[in-house]
Amino acid sequence: MTRRTVILAGLLIVLVALTVPPAGARQSVTARLDVFVGDDPDSGMTRLYFLDALSGLSTVVNVEGGRAFTLLGDYVLYEKERTGAIMRANADGSLQPHPFIRRSVDTEQVRWITSADSQAVAWVEVNAQGISALYVAHADGSDLRQLPISTPGAGQMLLPLALSEGMTRLVYDAAHPLQSPAPTWFEVYHHVSTFSLADEQFVPLTGEPLCPCGAAASPDGRLIARLEGTEGRGPFALRLWDVPSGAEIVVPPPTLPYRRAGDLILNERGTLAAYSAAMENGPPYALIVVDVVARRQRLALSSETARYVPLAFADGDTALLLTEARAGGTFKLDLTTGNLLRVSDKRYLGAIVVSR
Repeated sequence: MTRRTVILAGLLIVLVALTVPPAGARQSVTARLDVFVGDDPDSGMTRLYFLDALSGLSTVVNVEGGRAFTLLGDYVLYEKERTGAIMRANADGSLQPHPFIRRSVDTEQVRWITSADSQAVAWVEVNAQGISALYVAHADGSDLRQLPISTPGAGQMLLPLALSEGMTRLVYDAAHPLQSPAPTWFEVYHHVSTFSLADEQFVPLTGEPLCPCGAAASPDGRLIARLEGTEGRGPFALRLWDVPSGAEIVVPPPTLPYRRAGDLILNERGTLAAYSAAMENGPPYALIVVDVVARRQRLALSSETARYVPLAFADGDTALLLTEARAGGTFKLDLTTGNLLRVSDKRYLGAIVVSR
């Protein structure tokens, strides 16, 4: 772990200036750090970069054999590939076992998702007998609880899909395969379900289970989107539910030849969606954007070699931040012009706020 000045052009995407309080009020100063992850081909190590946009300094943390890097609170949550230990990487460069998500000797799988603001986490622990236990907690471990959701039948597990900001609603797959069939191009969900944490009520979605297809939710959990194709094959329609009202919208499938899809994301208002697609056996790959208001899907990007994964809408929903599934990196796609810009050779995880 080192602290050094980095060339901002190589890492910065859209960095927001810090608000520094007056000198007399600087008893507790906070800083916004942008977090990137990338592999070092020379050492074989994975590196996390905590970048201070104001000073241009970066704390670099070397991680040996990590995966599933996710922002949670003011740190990065990840899993050691070799041992399966659940870890946290801190902005000061230290690595620690995670304080409340732990793998026991009987645990076969641990899978998690965090809320859009990274302030809460939901995770499932699957034991050697195939029994799932689903938990939620705030980033600091407060309000930790196991949810009263029954484990599914043999060969299946619970899988969290989205957790709303404020930890009020969980979206999950109630019948996810314990072992995904090969080849697995995309994460798909078999029976999308919702659970209200405030009153511990299940909220059914009309038509579910639909298909083994992609799914996503808005940050507040109010809107849930689902790709829909016969037996999980495209072209895919997009179904959008408004959970509180029960209303739904269906966007017809595009006239495109892609048969597999996933990596679905929604913008905050649920007016736009984006997803990755592929042919039955892989390339060519595509990125498809859905205009929910106009009920239209269009091809935004295609490639014979690179499978771009949408990370988030940006710049007032006029652009998409992307990463490449195998090579990583961060790209920005202008949805108006179609221009694709590589902004970093590291993958952007997001921003955290730390106290100093």
